[in-house]
Amino acid sequence: MSPVARSTGHAGRALLVGTVSILLIMAVLFLAAVVYGHQASPSIKLGDATFHGGSTKHLAKDIANDGPAIFSDVSGGASRDLIVQHLGTDTDHGWYAFLARVPGKPRSCTWQWQAAEHLFRAKCDRSLTAPADGRGLQRFPVRIAYEQLDIDLNYADRPTTAPTTSTTTTTAVPRSGTPKSTTPG
Repeated sequence: MSPVARSTGHAGRALLVGTVSILLIMAVLFLAAVVYGHQASPSIKLGDATFHGGSTKHLAKDIANDGPAIFSDVSGGASRDLIVQHLGTDTDHGWYAFLARVPGKPRSCTWQWQAAEHLFRAKCDRSLTAPADGRGLQRFPVRIAYEQLDIDLNYADRPTTAPTTSTTTTTAVPRSGTPKSTTPG
């Protein structure tokens, strides 16, 4: 026989300590989730703040041939299907982006381009019309940079940016200093 006597009950105690530890960790995680869930948190938005429409040259050519482009909303909300319109021949100017959905109507009621009339008509109510540039509809600022079209879909969510309804081409031009006085001193 062995000079050291076998002890009994270690397996049971180890199981008890392990079980209590796991239950304690789960309780702490649960309480943390409850506390965190009741805190006011900022709105989290995933994805880009802008829609990248691609090459202005290619898109302008497609719109000239086939009419304004319609882009389906893939954000999950399915409420911001867009119409991208280009008017004129200069691919740096004349861009408009606005909601494809007729205000107050179901998503299936979209604006349909009427080339002969140079305006849009509602799919669900032919008496409703909108101008070619989407004036009067919810429009989104358009930016052209390096012959690429970007549409700011979240401009209204940024308090520091005033919403605009016109097409913009942005150029960064630094402005500093004040004019020097011409009065003799």
